[in-house]
Amino acid sequence: MKYNQYSYIPTPSNQVYQEMNELGFSISPEKSLKANLEAFTRKILSLQFQDTDYALSTMIADFDCDLLSFFHSQQDLTEKHFNTIALQLLGFVPNVDFTDVAKFVEEIAFPVSFTEGDRALYHLLATRTQSGNTLIDSLVAKNLIPITNDYHYFNGKSLATFDTHDVIQEIVYVESGVDTDNDGQIDLVKVSIIRPKTSRKLPAMMTASPYHQGVNEPASDRLTHKMEGELLKKEKGNISVEKQDITLLTSDSDAKEVQETEETFLYPNSYTLNDYMLARGFANVYVSGIGTIQSDGFMTTGDYYQVQAYKAVIDWLNGRARAFTSRDRKRSIKAAWTTGKVATTGLSYLGTMSNALATTGVQGLEVVIAEAGISSWYNYYRENGLVTSPGGYPGEDLDTLTEFTYSRNLAAGDYLRQNDKYQEFLKEQSAVISRETGDYSQFWHDRNYVIHADNVKARVVFTHGTQDWNVKPINVYNMFNALPDHVSKHLFLHHGAHIYMNAWQSIDFRESMNALLSQLILKQDSQFDLPKVIWQDNTVEQTWQTLDTFGSSQNESLALGSGQQIIENCYDEEEFTRYGKDFNAFKADLFDGKANAITLDLEIPKHFRINGRIKLNLTVKSSTDKGLLSSQILELGSQKYLQAIPTPKGNSVDNGRFFQMEALRELPFKETSSRVITKGHLNLQNRYDLLSIEEISPNQWMTFSLELQPTIYDIKDGAKLRVILYTTDFEHTIRDNSDYQLTLDLDQSSIQIPIDLIS
Repeated sequence: MKYNQYSYIPTPSNQVYQEMNELGFSISPEKSLKANLEAFTRKILSLQFQDTDYALSTMIADFDCDLLSFFHSQQDLTEKHFNTIALQLLGFVPNVDFTDVAKFVEEIAFPVSFTEGDRALYHLLATRTQSGNTLIDSLVAKNLIPITNDYHYFNGKSLATFDTHDVIQEIVYVESGVDTDNDGQIDLVKVSIIRPKTSRKLPAMMTASPYHQGVNEPASDRLTHKMEGELLKKEKGNISVEKQDITLLTSDSDAKEVQETEETFLYPNSYTLNDYMLARGFANVYVSGIGTIQSDGFMTTGDYYQVQAYKAVIDWLNGRARAFTSRDRKRSIKAAWTTGKVATTGLSYLGTMSNALATTGVQGLEVVIAEAGISSWYNYYRENGLVTSPGGYPGEDLDTLTEFTYSRNLAAGDYLRQNDKYQEFLKEQSAVISRETGDYSQFWHDRNYVIHADNVKARVVFTHGTQDWNVKPINVYNMFNALPDHVSKHLFLHHGAHIYMNAWQSIDFRESMNALLSQLILKQDSQFDLPKVIWQDNTVEQTWQTLDTFGSSQNESLALGSGQQIIENCYDEEEFTRYGKDFNAFKADLFDGKANAITLDLEIPKHFRINGRIKLNLTVKSSTDKGLLSSQILELGSQKYLQAIPTPKGNSVDNGRFFQMEALRELPFKETSSRVITKGHLNLQNRYDLLSIEEISPNQWMTFSLELQPTIYDIKDGAKLRVILYTTDFEHTIRDNSDYQLTLDLDQSSIQIPIDLIS
């Protein structure tokens, strides 16, 4: 375990004493640190033991003296004593976890300093225990303070003083303002609400998830597209698009206003950051949206009609939209229980809708926490004029996702009434996504949130992984950098895949979110200052750094080599079939130099941190009038690399008072032969611009640039970069086995790397 503490807020001494005494810790500036430490420790132990003398005797002050004897002695408290005691209070075991205190404190980057004096005790409470909870959270779970269904704060963060076992669980149906199934009625969307029983008005954590109430996987699987085919030769020309507004509908139908809801539900498949904040005084609001079971409409997948339906829920929470207590639309209800302040949460599609909602500028949306979210659906299913499947899901496209999430068909009555009409809608959608060309179009432009970034008003927090080949890093890079200067933004950039960060061992992500939400929504005057970019260092285990930018303006250019090399596109049928059945076999061969590819190994001349999009400046010719080019860049060499999938660390994180426990996780740091840094794909007919389609003259040289997926990656002096250039990617692109070649002129080609120099 290693500490990377961003949630702790330095606090004035008078406030330190006040907050600690309010919690029952009898510390005083008139007493010595040793006396205060004894009172502090006895208070903690008293939550489990009546005989605190006995409990103190089970601990040590150093490896020669137990803690009870030490407190009874005249020995002065030293830094070594303090650290030994503090580590035990955090759950570390002497002789098991550590034998050399000074060395262990350095190894784990222990954030609490003996030189802080009494403030060190306060800091210790705000520090994570070995199990993953902060010490104060673990003590509150043991009833340090009672459940009151009211707010209590420590170090600028809300404490778990709201009852999560006796909550209100209710359902309303919000008028969305759109009619996507064209039945003449405004679509209603079902909203599931979980809120503590309190006289306080509550803010809300809202998760917009089409997955929430179930999915139709068999229908999606039947629609999965065949990847094998021939790359289309496209007609030369330009593509034009424009911003388009959606049409909003209003209703003046009569409905009796009531004060109580009619429907309830069992506790859902929840999102753990929501659970964590439920215990701290935030209602949880789950919305599946249009086209989902017990809601109306068709699944429009990513456009602003879908987004509007989620926005309408925030409008309802702020008194600007109507909700009904049942689907008969006869009784309306207001959200009298809420302050109207909302934070959106969730990963993947959920984070995507957070991105989209931010761009509506809706009043009441205060904080957006977008984890691994799409910012442009084109960049999810397409790249540079090519169809590109999300990593791990070859053959998936937007229409298959529509089928997957259109859960209205899981209700047999809805299927009976709506399926014929829905199938016509789906057929039209399948046509307009244009898998044949891979081109950008008005359809994709209507699902591009980046172009609306200037509307964002909320504070935005992103999390994303550099190894996320599902929602690729270009999505967060573009959105992060498109936000206007007046918007405060933050990015947690890790080296994992498509994964949550809520329960990582090495970083206090959820506590940082608590501090931010308490500051912005609960109006705690905490002076909490979250860095702009918090980046996971890829060179060491469990280490994070703060940076100012995602994308450097400084570049390092390296030659790719000399002479000419050829990429053969065609494989023999046996090899082509084998790769089609198992794209991981293709990747293994590609990285080992066994697939059709040009492999170039470059030595890095100095230590730097890659920060942004690597650009390949290339001179290429094709033997035919079409072609695609793929590239991956690896760090080569047997050493320890962070792995993309986190593993459990053997402890369970508590999200309240023994509520919704989840495993503590971390990315393994293991010896392997290489690590993918970035990748990218290009249709050579779109070599200059996404909106222009060029001719390819066979055997004529073309000079262009291929920008790869953005990353931040530290690479040492003398390290080896492997640049791989190839055509078909069996995981991502069309599997075209045409017999053509690409020739690369290495003398006229180079690699341009955006860098931060490291002294």
